[in-house]
Amino acid sequence: MCKISTAFYLDWSKTMSTKKFLQILMLALVVLAAFATTTAARAASACGSSYTVVRGDTLRRIAATCGTNLAALRLANPGLGSGDLIYPGQVIMLPGALIYGGNGYDTYIVASGDTLKSLANRFGTTMDVLAQLNGIANYNLIYEGQRLTVPSAASLPIPGSGQVYTVQRGDTLRKIAARVNTTVDVLLKLNPQIWNANLIYAGQQINLPASATTYIVQRGDTLKIIAARYGTTIEALLALNPQIINPNIIYFGQIIRLR
Repeated sequence: MCKISTAFYLDWSKTMSTKKFLQILMLALVVLAAFATTTAARAASACGSSYTVVRGDTLRRIAATCGTNLAALRLANPGLGSGDLIYPGQVIMLPGALIYGGNGYDTYIVASGDTLKSLANRFGTTMDVLAQLNGIANYNLIYEGQRLTVPSAASLPIPGSGQVYTVQRGDTLRKIAARVNTTVDVLLKLNPQIWNANLIYAGQQINLPASATTYIVQRGDTLKIIAARYGTTIEALLALNPQIINPNIIYFGQIIRLR
């Protein structure tokens, strides 16, 4: 390889336009960022939802191997505390893991790129429910490694035919849409008799979309109230929801199958 003298290099640098130099620099940064993102994604995929510690491991090494960071590992594993002590055979939970629970709820560990909206869609619920279940004040602020309580994956919506909902005092189209995992626009298309989206009344019958076969429990709900709203019985709801052991105990945010 030919050696380039320092004088020649300096002269070449001076003649290169600032614009050209910045373009090359930006291109290099984009390539490096893409490489880093791809590497992290592959690492996370290789590790899965958990990692079992082996001799010689450190938290920093595990974070690097699995495409995450030390702060996220500590959030995902509150038992670690602020120390660095880990031992062979210990299982470390990773961002993106879903930990199955009971009473209609699971625990999800936030992964890089997650948003409250994307998680609400994934778990068949709404941002409002996730925020209230987890004490989230800012819907735009969740952290990688954060543990979130989510409706059980076993209760996700299933396909079915549409039905009719009876409006209750205090209802709005927005609230009804959120409860049955749809939008105000969809409800308006299914109910041409509603000419003003802000004007509905108690006792009014509203057509629901075919996909609305589940209901998200609201504060103050009971199975008796839900059954009355949807023209069914407590016994029918219990038969459709074997996860409900006690008909007098349902939880805010819980997803209940209606038919």
